[in-house]
Amino acid sequence: MSKIENISNHKDLYSVWKDGMETFYSNIEKSVPQLHQATTNLFQEYVRSLSNAASSTLEIQREFATKAGIKSNLPEASISFVHDSAEKVNRSLDVQSKMSVVSIDAMKQNIKTWNENSSTFVNIHKGMVDSLISPFNHKV
Repeated sequence: MSKIENISNHKDLYSVWKDGMETFYSNIEKSVPQLHQATTNLFQEYVRSLSNAASSTLEIQREFATKAGIKSNLPEASISFVHDSAEKVNRSLDVQSKMSVVSIDAMKQNIKTWNENSSTFVNIHKGMVDSLISPFNHKV
């Protein structure tokens, strides 16, 4: 039975609502790849923008210090501190990224499990409805 026949043969609230929901979720599924790509592109552009702003600011400060005659040489201990700090920040970012991926994977698995079990819940609820309604349905 085609979707059009289904709509024309079933004018009850539940069939109409089901058709609407199926169309709604189908459209969402179709839009996910575009939304994913747009979000990824936005995030990449944001990171590039921050990187460019930081580089530009650093270069302007360097130029100002050079023209003003300000010495910018650092002792070895300071250089070591900056390198160590940058390494620790990068490791923290790596750990944060891994934790985020693990959390997202766990959420995905939870949703998948819920989805797999939803038919069981529906069957349980159908059984409850049947047992509630059966005393009132007299079979002749």
